[in-house]
Amino acid sequence: MLPLVSVMRTPFIEVHLFRRIGRRVEFLCLRRADTRRLPGVWQPVTGRCRRGEPPLTAARREVREETGLEPLRWWALEEPTLLYLAERGEVVAIPVFAAELGPRDRVRLSGEHDAQVFLPAAAAGRRYLWETQRRALDQVRRQVLRGGALAAALALPPPRRRGARS
Repeated sequence: MLPLVSVMRTPFIEVHLFRRIGRRVEFLCLRRADTRRLPGVWQPVTGRCRRGEPPLTAARREVREETGLEPLRWWALEEPTLLYLAERGEVVAIPVFAAELGPRDRVRLSGEHDAQVFLPAAAAGRRYLWETQRRALDQVRRQVLRGGALAAALALPPPRRRGARS
């Protein structure tokens, strides 16, 4: 019998933000600033989890920090992205989320990015460097945007408001 491998580290998150304008769906693409690693690369919201921070909490924080936005709804995609960190000899799992913005929400970029654009999924995918991010766009289309039972099962509860009672 083969040994089971457990991938427990989730130091990073990825969030694909989208908005609906009529029947059209557009995804937010962010361009990394010249002061960052991989300058000029287009991407969705990405980031690191702080020590002890659950991935969904990190995703919500990173969206606020990088865009100034509070999405209306959230989903956790079925499959995380697996990333091999060669310098450490580790495989890490990156939870991938989708979140819906309001059609008139305005992005306020942080210093991490120097440009933003909303694009249809195919056009967004052509800008992304990483194949895993293009696959995640397709997962959002199949798992979330089609609606139905799968989208309902992947939907996440709204964040608890500070001071709210349970």
